[in-house]
Amino acid sequence: MSQLIKKENYQLACQIFGSGDSKLLAFHGYGQENSIYQNIAPAFPNHTIYSIDLFFHGKSEWHDGLDSLNFAYWEKIIKDFMFENQIDTFDLLGFSMGGRIALITASLFATKVQMLYLLAPDGIEINAWYRVATKFSSLQHIFKYFTHSETNIYKKVVKNLGKYGLVHKTVLKLAETEMATPKKRRRVYQTWMLYRFLEIERKKLAEIFNKHQVGVKIFLGKYDRLIHIQTVKSFTHLLEKSEIEILDCGHHKLVQAVMEKLSSSYEGSYIRK
Repeated sequence: MSQLIKKENYQLACQIFGSGDSKLLAFHGYGQENSIYQNIAPAFPNHTIYSIDLFFHGKSEWHDGLDSLNFAYWEKIIKDFMFENQIDTFDLLGFSMGGRIALITASLFATKVQMLYLLAPDGIEINAWYRVATKFSSLQHIFKYFTHSETNIYKKVVKNLGKYGLVHKTVLKLAETEMATPKKRRRVYQTWMLYRFLEIERKKLAEIFNKHQVGVKIFLGKYDRLIHIQTVKSFTHLLEKSEIEILDCGHHKLVQAVMEKLSSSYEGSYIRK
């Protein structure tokens, strides 16, 4: 079932899967849509899953300024979503960039969340290129120029980054895919700039999760070159309730691998009853 919540400054699109009593809010990764979780129900048989489009993805729209989405605003968005769907408590799931949104949401609603499922999550450690491009006003103009230019000047920059070993070839391939057209490049700029204030230090996250006994289950891909296990371990070592599982796949195959793993092998052993 599809849902569209329209407010003055935004539109939030969601697809609802399953019919369990427990609730699960799921956030996809960059460049994806909420349909990525359409086969998720067998992995969470006790949940109703609300798969939410990130802004500038799918049918979710943002009508306010790119400087306006902060913790307070995001908290209000989730509260409105909970009200619309009559949700009191919920679990969270997030893949890649959606993992960062899930982390932030869990920190804001720690008293409402029992389990947090993270798939190769961004947000445990903010990428240096992301921070440079979005946090320094002088460099924001350069970032905007590269992403709004109708030429392919960015390709020369990316090529040189790879040539001198500053960026892994997997990241280069991803950059080429997600910045192949002017429309895609503008979405990179809009998304990165909009969500740039939604980050929190791992020690603060750990303090919140430990205080409220939020369980954290993290899945990683063995061949993932975007999210590294040591970065994740530096976070889970701070947590009282956490677990890491490494699957035999890369970054972009992880969602499917996790769904298959939970559905067939574990038969709900990681799912809150």
